[in-house]
Amino acid sequence: MPDSNERRIAIFGTFDVENYGDLLFPLLAQQRLAPAGMDVVAVSPTAGVTRYRDTVPVISLAEFAKTADSFDGILIGGGNIVHIRDFGLPGYDENAYPALWAGATAHALRHGLPVVWNAPGVLAPDGTAPGPDWLQRVAAAANRFAVRDTQSADAMERWAGRRPEVMPDTATDLPHLWPETALKRRFARIRKKLRIPKARPVIALHVKARSLRRTSVADFAQQLDAALEAAGATAVLIAIGRCHGDHELAQALHAAAPRHTIAYDDADTLQDIAAVIAGANAYLGASLHGQITAAAYGVPARLVAVPNLHKFEGQAIQMDRTADVVDSWETALKDLPRVLEQPKQALPDAIAPQLEAHWNRVTQIFAAGKQAAAHGDIFPDAAIETALADAVAEMRQGSAAPATSGKDAPPPADDTPPPAQLAWDARAFNGLIADQDYAAADSYVGSHLAQTPAHLPARLGEVRLAMARDEPQKALDLSAKLAEESPANPWVWSTHLKCLAKAGQTDDAMAWFLAGLDMPDIDETMLKAATGDVLSSMPMQAQVAFLKTALEKRPQSTHLMLRLAMRADVSGDYQLALDLFRKVEQDGPLPDYAAKVRNHLRSIELSLPDALDRLQSDVEAGAEDVVSLCRLCRLAAAAGRFDLSVSALRRALELHPLEWRTVYRLNRVFLTRAEDRKIFAALKRLATTKAPEPAWLLQYALFALRAGYKGEGRETLLLLAETELLGPTARSLLAALDVLGKARPRKAVLGDGDVRIVRKRGAENIVVVFEGLIGGLSYINSRYLDKVMADIPAHIIYLRDPHGQIFLKGVPELGADEAAMQAALAAMIAKLGQGKVVAIGGSAAGFAALRTGLAIDADAVISLAGFVTPGAAKAGDADHARRGMAEIFGADLDAFDLRQQLRSHPKLQLTQVVGSNYAPDMTRLRALDDIKNAQAIVLDGIDTHHVALPAVTDGTLKRLLNDALS
Repeated sequence: MPDSNERRIAIFGTFDVENYGDLLFPLLAQQRLAPAGMDVVAVSPTAGVTRYRDTVPVISLAEFAKTADSFDGILIGGGNIVHIRDFGLPGYDENAYPALWAGATAHALRHGLPVVWNAPGVLAPDGTAPGPDWLQRVAAAANRFAVRDTQSADAMERWAGRRPEVMPDTATDLPHLWPETALKRRFARIRKKLRIPKARPVIALHVKARSLRRTSVADFAQQLDAALEAAGATAVLIAIGRCHGDHELAQALHAAAPRHTIAYDDADTLQDIAAVIAGANAYLGASLHGQITAAAYGVPARLVAVPNLHKFEGQAIQMDRTADVVDSWETALKDLPRVLEQPKQALPDAIAPQLEAHWNRVTQIFAAGKQAAAHGDIFPDAAIETALADAVAEMRQGSAAPATSGKDAPPPADDTPPPAQLAWDARAFNGLIADQDYAAADSYVGSHLAQTPAHLPARLGEVRLAMARDEPQKALDLSAKLAEESPANPWVWSTHLKCLAKAGQTDDAMAWFLAGLDMPDIDETMLKAATGDVLSSMPMQAQVAFLKTALEKRPQSTHLMLRLAMRADVSGDYQLALDLFRKVEQDGPLPDYAAKVRNHLRSIELSLPDALDRLQSDVEAGAEDVVSLCRLCRLAAAAGRFDLSVSALRRALELHPLEWRTVYRLNRVFLTRAEDRKIFAALKRLATTKAPEPAWLLQYALFALRAGYKGEGRETLLLLAETELLGPTARSLLAALDVLGKARPRKAVLGDGDVRIVRKRGAENIVVVFEGLIGGLSYINSRYLDKVMADIPAHIIYLRDPHGQIFLKGVPELGADEAAMQAALAAMIAKLGQGKVVAIGGSAAGFAALRTGLAIDADAVISLAGFVTPGAAKAGDADHARRGMAEIFGADLDAFDLRQQLRSHPKLQLTQVVGSNYAPDMTRLRALDDIKNAQAIVLDGIDTHHVALPAVTDGTLKRLLNDALS
């Protein structure tokens, strides 16, 4: 029996079949809910046991119905389970799927259990008619109503009258369940077992039979073998869906192409499958959750979307992985060399806060306990299973009826339908396409067109069939004829737009889309899908320009305003994003995804004190997710409310110690040495017992170095040096630390103050070090940097900015603002000596060093990947400032352009150091053109912004300092 204080939560889905993706959901829920004292029980149509040893045990729907009163809440999904179809799976009765969501909700309401939709997918029947009352009661009963893609939300809104929130598939949370470092170690063991040479690239390959279309196994094996031979790679064939026969196909492919493939079809843990994907150099496959796993761990991928289900595009958009989705294995194999050259790509920053908010809300709902009936019974006074069966049977009968909408099928000229007109069964046709039974689909379309050549649903079906067969030109020719005949029909408009986009005719697709905006029948729902089609092949700036044009034609479109606002934010036009968000807010609250971006713009929209007050109120009201707490920490420091900043940090460390953002923010808050040591001890326990993700480990290593635990820092960096994404940074920092050696720092540099002076006997020169956001230069803390400075004939002044505002608000120990800081610094320098004055800083602190260097009449400034203006270096170049910088500099970037001041101070010599292979810094060098007292030092082969690391390693920094003082 569970502990009396433990809550039992039932999660519904197809967890009784051997399908990797479906089996992840109970594990992910368990990982998130267990810390709150909640036990997750998986419920499926049967209590079938799979081969995988690391799954959550399953009970049947029948068992749940008997014991529902012993539960405290239910989760529905994920997976594509919200529909009324019968797929004829072994052991499943014809109502198995509707029982997983509608039946589960009905039982939950009768027992007062809260209901949460855990981002399932929805396959609503075709047509626009709303569903019956019982279906609308199911939707209304959800305490949290979330699905995993926009198409599912559109379908549910049309079908049940309530629009759910759209959020990423919860499988994007996999690194929270299985940290990347743990999977990499697991894959190393698998790789050794499979005898794959270390230097050989590995492709995690998943092939589903239907994704091959008409290609035989032998022909595909030949194509695969040639592609792997050319790439010099080995494919590990994984069986993601054994329930679909993937393991048998893997064996057959290996037998047909044994040179470069290994069949890994006998995995008995889900974690092993995830490890192969996470550890591979690339993933090619036909599984959505295979691609999601790859994206979660940053692995380059191609997803063969055959058939092209809406779930593929829906997740790809949210993961910023639309380029992964291809329409054939031929394209995927052709892309393989390019995929292997791609760098790792992290998930968008927006996904983690969405997942965090989702699980926080789920925990709150279940923690509140059982509830009084707030909604009517789904099937009043009836046995749930019997009533559900009758209701579903009635709906299925209705979904097979011919469409009657004038938009779908205009009547014949004489307004009298033929007496024996065949009914167009959209559900049956969709099933043929999904099963790739194209011959039957062709026959089905042909029989309708033979009877009525102008029958619009059949002609649209003909276009869809050509698209499914990968015949884009034929589809385009057919849709063009329809567009010529019925230009005002919205379904024709949508279909022709898809064909234009698929054929790569972007300009024509844009023109066709804009023309459709004049048609009143193109509603917001249809516009959403169409916008994705037309934007799919455009770069970001082109998308912004196009959406502006579209919005001019339809200025009241909420969808277009939100699309443009989101892209304006990404491209740096924050004022446009704010204006659009405000306009949408006049008609009601923003969707969750837009509200999150809107909240981040508060510090640009409002004054800093107002933005801080608003955020503090949100946190005090319960918004204690890691993003909000870390943002509160940052804004409070910027406003000079350092006590509030530290308290927010401590709360983040208490609630979210394993979130990399927490330790990232910790590195940017300057505490006492004693508190650093105390926090380090707690973090070390986590590092050694919890296997955190690499991003967390990098921040932990930096904090260990800051706290003086060089051994632990080095050990962690050595571990990260073997990883693909963070390896270059770790190796570069290790090289710099090796050069700096084991010498102890001078005592004065270790003080707790923001101003530390290290005097050198007999020196007259002064070097002022403007420390970066984490102290020191780049990732080198000043306690190690001082090894370089100790050899320089100068007094050293170390300055750090507790505001985190690039010293524009000064340093409190030196005065109330920047001008006071500069005056106090000049007086301090005058007392220390009469020699040369050199200011030095990295990145944004390089800008601060130059700005103050000009104010105090310094002799030289050394800027390591800094900038002389936050604006564009030349007309047409991109601004250096993005959202974080925009909060600091405001809208008038020209006010911070230092080029004219630099020209008017010919005594000051600026040296700017950049890496030759890091394009943004090379572009910013253009700002130095025609400035005679500025020079550039370009370090060959360096492809990072953190140029201070190689500058220390190769002696460039020491040489520049000595030259400046000589």
